[in-house]
Amino acid sequence: MQGATEVNGLSERQAREARYHDAVAAGLDPALMPPRPLDEWERGLIEAAGELAGRRVLEVGCGDGGLSLALLERGADLTAIDLSPRMVEVARARAERFRPNARASFLSASAEETGAEPASCDLVIGKWVLHHVDLDRTAAELARVLAPGGRGVFAESSALNPALAWARRRLAGRYGVASYGTPDERPLATSDFDLLASRFASVRLEFPNFWLVRMLDRHLLRNRWPLITRLCRQADSYLARRLPRLRRYGYWVLVEVRAAP
Repeated sequence: MQGATEVNGLSERQAREARYHDAVAAGLDPALMPPRPLDEWERGLIEAAGELAGRRVLEVGCGDGGLSLALLERGADLTAIDLSPRMVEVARARAERFRPNARASFLSASAEETGAEPASCDLVIGKWVLHHVDLDRTAAELARVLAPGGRGVFAESSALNPALAWARRRLAGRYGVASYGTPDERPLATSDFDLLASRFASVRLEFPNFWLVRMLDRHLLRNRWPLITRLCRQADSYLARRLPRLRRYGYWVLVEVRAAP
């Protein structure tokens, strides 16, 4: 298990992101953070990733290492990076404690400049990271580090629903509507998927869950009443089953890109 290394030279946007997540990491104790059950996004990512044993995996935006532990459990040869040095330390400490025999390296680096060798990765994976980055630079970097035929899989927020995209721009953080995340992030729009298509041999979008009604609960009621939260989730599940074409207008999307063979 290798240690964490910090890479300097961040842009102002990247520095803001790093400070935000450093502050979050300061309140975490890795010893009290054993592996937890995968959430619905992580399950989707792991399923999309396929066989992981012995594969060279680059995780971008590893955060506190929750997904990293799942990748290591499945035998990945993992390099995990994050802008936040403190988050990297949390992820590394959790891996050393809970996956001590795994092949893992953790370092502080950006998705735009991973530090990986060309064509050195079979898979790049990330949870909630592409909507934080300079996507053009990141796509070029991921295309550089992926081996021929390699894939990238990412769980991301989506701007394909115009109403949700408008509400995020105009209402979040105002009029009592809660705002989550960092100021520089933005959900992925059609133009972003077109950009990815220009860099990779193929781009595929999947909508494994459907968040629409529950967004009202999250941003207006802040999930304060479990019964209402449960009813909103049930409403979303019902709509997704009865009207499957609505899925693309939920808030989350699973993005798969593939490098040329």
